Amino acid sequence: MKDKKINIQYILLQGLYWMMFCPSAGFISFYLQGNGFGNSLIGIITAVFCLVAAILQPLAGNLCDRIKILTWKRMIILLGLPYILICIMLFIVKERWLIAVLFGLMYIIASIYLPMINTALFAYEREGVKLNFGVARGTGSAMYAIMALLIGNMALRFGTKIIPASGLIIMVLLLCVVSTMPHTKKSVFESDEYRQTNVISFIRKYPYFSIMLLAVLFIFFSHNIIGTYLLQIVQSLGGNSGNLGTAMFIQAVVEIPVLFTFSFIMKKIKVGNLMIIACAGYILRAVLYFVSINIGMIYITQLSQICSFAIMAAASVYFTGTAVREEDHATGQAFMSGMMSAGTVLGSLFGGGILDYMGMRALLSVNILLSVIGTGIAIWSVRMMRINKRFRQV
Repeated sequence: MKDKKINIQYILLQGLYWMMFCPSAGFISFYLQGNGFGNSLIGIITAVFCLVAAILQPLAGNLCDRIKILTWKRMIILLGLPYILICIMLFIVKERWLIAVLFGLMYIIASIYLPMINTALFAYEREGVKLNFGVARGTGSAMYAIMALLIGNMALRFGTKIIPASGLIIMVLLLCVVSTMPHTKKSVFESDEYRQTNVISFIRKYPYFSIMLLAVLFIFFSHNIIGTYLLQIVQSLGGNSGNLGTAMFIQAVVEIPVLFTFSFIMKKIKVGNLMIIACAGYILRAVLYFVSINIGMIYITQLSQICSFAIMAAASVYFTGTAVREEDHATGQAFMSGMMSAGTVLGSLFGGGILDYMGMRALLSVNILLSVIGTGIAIWSVRMMRINKRFRQV
């Protein structure tokens, strides 16, 4: 009975988190464009926010690992309060640069939440509670899909104000769910080696895992060149924010079958191979975007999410849980999600410049190259980990 209740709560937590992440990450271009920013400025602003998020994620994870009273649950509640205040301020503030800063803070808080929510999975499992991560993450994708469709269509009527409004409502619901979830105890380790691991020494402690982090950086560089500028891609083919919402809905919906069956998939395919398959899926995705000539083909391209992000979203969590020790789980999850944010930095920063000065075809060509490099590094990482006896389960 206890397991069932916590599973339901964790499913709700994942669902509400991805609903919250949708407006702050999926509609960055729409929100900044609607407040008077051009492509290059959108890229620079997004890059700055994502860089801060990439730095703060491992720091926040490390704090959770090292400070006894600071759990994943308390971190979520502490960060939720300023998030609510920011959403309220976005209804009042008129200065466009201040609006950009506040929106960036929304994104940063949402990014820091991800490693905390992933850490909760392992925290409960340490206490004997078996959580079905695939179903929970699949629910997250379903909720993201619904949110993308709603925001994309409501934005045509209500404009950019729909972003802080949706963020405010969802955050309140998320905090209600988190507050009802049982507290988890931290593991106690006797060795000073475990207690003294910090962010810098983490990379030295896990060199093979760090190679995979580099692969994830390239893959999410590719992922976010498309994600940040999907609105511009859609507009270049004659579409609008409604088409953007539909495209995001499709890509989120097709993730659901993979995520719901991920526990079964992991029994058949090693997690290291799943990481490689996901990276290869990004090559397919990049090629399909390159050859798309109308909105219909963009919708078809979104189906490639099945073999790219859908696998990466779950496999990266389990890969991290396998490759790092228990006492470093929050730090490891934070590094993994931090690389995803760092990929957004690069995608936003370089994507806007490439788009403005070289055009859409150049942007989509670079996207293919990045996915190929990322896949090559992922293969190298998994091979090195398997040579090392400690990582045979990868």
